[in-house]
Amino acid sequence: MTIKRIAHASFKVTDMAKAVAYYCDGLGFTDKFELQDDQGRPWIKYLEITPGQFLELFYDPDNQPKATHGYDLDGFLHISLEVDDIQQTKRDLEAKGLAVDSEIKYGPDYSYQLWSSDPDGNQIEFMQCTGKSLQMR
Repeated sequence: MTIKRIAHASFKVTDMAKAVAYYCDGLGFTDKFELQDDQGRPWIKYLEITPGQFLELFYDPDNQPKATHGYDLDGFLHISLEVDDIQQTKRDLEAKGLAVDSEIKYGPDYSYQLWSSDPDGNQIEFMQCTGKSLQMR
């Protein structure tokens, strides 16, 4: 077996329009297509991050509890998006009125990180690698 890459991550969202605005208008993802369930209702919206990499947004009509970045939970914690310029990313988020949940920090992995959250509270990490970043070794 050969794994080529992560194809997608997925979140449930309570307000699809707000979520699409955050990811597409705010972060520059592309709204590619939508699937319907077997009764013809909207089910999953696919947003392209880069060619062939997607974020799946599931409609959540029942408003089920969401996972958060709390370390007391098992399961999903966050999605990390690599950026070229963490300072510019922060300025762009602020200019677009998107959540900036932290200051820029230099992590123990020798990368810079900045945190945001989408309208449902899903945690988004923006990461800028450096020449010393452990992920690049």
